[in-house]
Amino acid sequence: MPRRTIILIVIALAGGLFEAQSSAIPTFDVASVKPNESRDAESASFVQPGGRYTATNVTLRMLLKSAYGLHDDQLVGGPSWINSDRFDLAAKAEGYSTASAFRDQARLMLRPLLTDRFKLVIRREPRDLPVYALAKAGKTLGQQIRPSDPRACDGSAKAMPTPPLAAEPEAPLPCGAEIYRPGHLAARGMAFSFFVLNVSRYTDRVVVDRTGLEGKFDWDVQWVPDDLAVNGSRPDGPALFVALREQAGLKIERRRGSVEVFVIEHAEKPDPD
Repeated sequence: MPRRTIILIVIALAGGLFEAQSSAIPTFDVASVKPNESRDAESASFVQPGGRYTATNVTLRMLLKSAYGLHDDQLVGGPSWINSDRFDLAAKAEGYSTASAFRDQARLMLRPLLTDRFKLVIRREPRDLPVYALAKAGKTLGQQIRPSDPRACDGSAKAMPTPPLAAEPEAPLPCGAEIYRPGHLAARGMAFSFFVLNVSRYTDRVVVDRTGLEGKFDWDVQWVPDDLAVNGSRPDGPALFVALREQAGLKIERRRGSVEVFVIEHAEKPDPD
């Protein structure tokens, strides 16, 4: 049975050459990397209040994609084990009482940790690749994505209650939280760049943003993944690109474009700690 990778990031309610490390790059205070021999079908990574980051049953490829926001096409080279060997990672950084304050920093902290523990040598270079350009399908966005009201997230007394999107459960996500898994993208108070990144997780090409949208948004887009088809028959429900148009008012266009690619020149399996 093939592995299913379900990466769920939830912000808890409690709240060229690879660049050389420097004091300006945030780092975890403590971190542990251990091999995972469970053969489980699922993988997960998440941040928690108190500056805690956890990744379970993940490959080095998964970790690099998470740390740098990469599509598979943007990560090439390296030994074969980066796609197969599984690891558990637990790390902590002081000074972050809420997960929302820690989320983006955790991704930055993951970069030097992977370089150190896996002895990574990575070269960046531009390559001309097939891409999907994400653009507006019309003048307005669809019903399942909207600009966030900053007052709804900062505790302002003038904030009006934010109603759930049509497909959301009665209790919407907390601000600064997202879910991405096959068939479902949801977030509240997240930068639009994360929407583009998460769409790219489920496409066969890199997705580049041509919408011109900036700022933070709420979204809840649902579709039927292609791999759920049985004997050529798909369950009822839209495919991803149809859902993007119907629910978010966005369209996908096939193009070619210059994309930054990470070439892994060297990697070693870490010593367990």
